[in-house]
Amino acid sequence: MDSISKFPFTNLPTELACRILRYSAQATFDQTDRYQVKSPYSSARALCLVSKDVRRIVLPELLHTILLPKSENLNRFVDALRMQEEYAEIQKQNDLRLKRGEEQIPNDLYFQYAPHIHKIWIGCIDNNIVPNHLLQSDYASARKLTISVLTPVLLAAPSIALGSTSLKLFSECLEHAWKSRADTNANDEHSPPPWKTQALTLSGETVANGPWELLTNTPQGSAFLSSISHLTYGSHTTTFDYSFFVAMSYGRSRNYDLPLWMKSLLWPSFKNLQTFSMAYPHIKPPFDIYDFNQFREGRKGRSFHVELLTLSAAMLRRSDDARDWRINAFAEIGPGEECIRTEEVRLKVSHFPIEFWYDFDDWEKIWACGLCG
Repeated sequence: MDSISKFPFTNLPTELACRILRYSAQATFDQTDRYQVKSPYSSARALCLVSKDVRRIVLPELLHTILLPKSENLNRFVDALRMQEEYAEIQKQNDLRLKRGEEQIPNDLYFQYAPHIHKIWIGCIDNNIVPNHLLQSDYASARKLTISVLTPVLLAAPSIALGSTSLKLFSECLEHAWKSRADTNANDEHSPPPWKTQALTLSGETVANGPWELLTNTPQGSAFLSSISHLTYGSHTTTFDYSFFVAMSYGRSRNYDLPLWMKSLLWPSFKNLQTFSMAYPHIKPPFDIYDFNQFREGRKGRSFHVELLTLSAAMLRRSDDARDWRINAFAEIGPGEECIRTEEVRLKVSHFPIEFWYDFDDWEKIWACGLCG
């Protein structure tokens, strides 16, 4: 048998080669493996090591959606941003050298991250957001430095997801941006806010008021909440409310009880909000509760489609009746279908399933795959 001939990649037209590289670098957020077992960024990272030119081609794909589930992930990201600030200074020097006709300093690793980041997930991190190598200095100063580095990149992202314990960090970023805006005399009523975020996702367990006060009790936090157009919420206990699954195993259709904290939130303050969404695994009754318990105990993963419940902000702004906080079961719909009950309440099922593992990473995967709005 003749050996398979190899076609040199360099023989491809440049545009086609770039397309192949970008496609190969796309993160595998819908993978079966858990993210801690196999990084969804593994292909992009490997390609970045091929050459400096390939790195520049694939970096936008790697940066499109940033997952920072733990403090150490956030710290490494902040370190990368600090390095880019140093490279940016070198680039400024090179621009001056170019004008003077002088030799430039090698600066192949310089790359502007912010324009390519569309989504950032910051999980339920602890209070330590300062990289270890900065801990020897004054902590308060090191934390301010971290906030100043993170803020312009974070608030440039159109979509941000926050764990409930990371709202303090986010409120500090808002405060830094707000003060910087005031210092530049750009805080008149006609100037745009110092962020581009349109969609906010909150994950984790949230009680009435609770961490929301970190935003609602400050002018910058109130302005931010007033500006966003889409709000999404998800938690492990909400996604897998066991009492509902037991009832569904006997053939009962699923109702949707909205979180208690929604009752106390001042929805009229979300002036530009259009929709509020929550995501759930799509499971049809009846089903085998024994098999579900095997999954619930972490013995195996399960593949489910995702159903997205979406409510209009107009409905939430006028809600003053306890009955409004339960959404009754929908008619049965399948993958890729949508049930529109009214203009204010709808349910949509994803076209493709994802692998659930019954842990806190499930909601991260739902968000990363773009299945929550």
